[in-house]
Amino acid sequence: MKKFFLVLLLAIASCKGPAEEIPEDILPKEKMVQILIRIHIAEAAVGVKNLPSDSASKLYKSYQNEIFKEEAVGDSAYAKSYSYYVVRPELMDKIYGAVVDSLSLREARGKLN
Repeated sequence: MKKFFLVLLLAIASCKGPAEEIPEDILPKEKMVQILIRIHIAEAAVGVKNLPSDSASKLYKSYQNEIFKEEAVGDSAYAKSYSYYVVRPELMDKIYGAVVDSLSLREARGKLN
């Protein structure tokens, strides 16, 4: 469902104009890549546990909080940055290209944790 939402947002956002300079209060693309890699690994870890949705949600939230703490990023800074990139498909495409490449490489090496 999350992937459908992302694709839908990217399709809607594809009507935006040319790329602009990234504001200082937005996380750099490289930082977003690192956080998104960890978030997708956390989502997968929760998904394979086959927990009831409320338990899965609590576990995912704890993983997410730990990621933000370790990456020294507030959840509001992440949310603001994600919102910024999601309406700029050319930038989000580059970010997710790097995320997918990294996850694929980790999977091939058997190191998805």
